Amino acid sequence: MKNFTTRLLFVTLFICFSFSILSRKSQAANITSSKQIYLLENGDYLETIITGTPAFSNNISYLSSSKSITKTKTSKYKSKNGLTLWSVSIKATFTYNGRTSKCTSYSHSTTCPSSSWKIKTVTSSKNGSSATATAVATHSRNNTQKNFTKSVTISCNSNGIVS
Repeated sequence: MKNFTTRLLFVTLFICFSFSILSRKSQAANITSSKQIYLLENGDYLETIITGTPAFSNNISYLSSSKSITKTKTSKYKSKNGLTLWSVSIKATFTYNGRTSKCTSYSHSTTCPSSSWKIKTVTSSKNGSSATATAVATHSRNNTQKNFTKSVTISCNSNGIVS
């Protein structure tokens, strides 16, 4: 009887561990995104995209109802020809459990592939279940400079929906 119980325990643990690994691999492979476009008066436009991997259970305990999700929200300033002139991104990790959500970490980044634009400043902060990055970009043309400020806020509700 002891031998049977030991084997049954071993098989049960093996099956649980196998499903756990398969679940993690399939979640890490999926990339999700959503896109919004805002047209500007001069024909240029802002393209805002959310990307990241799906939610997964916290490593603390598989019995825990708390989940974690990491997403990045990027706003790209694009020319009317579709070329990216500059961008600002905020990446945040959230925990949620169906009742509450919280931003646990965040970071910002910028790109500026256009020679006529420069990133002047960039800052980021978090507040509860959201994080914000704000960039000031300067456009130089004909010995004049014009500043353009763009803020990108990413937030997560108590059910893990990121916007």
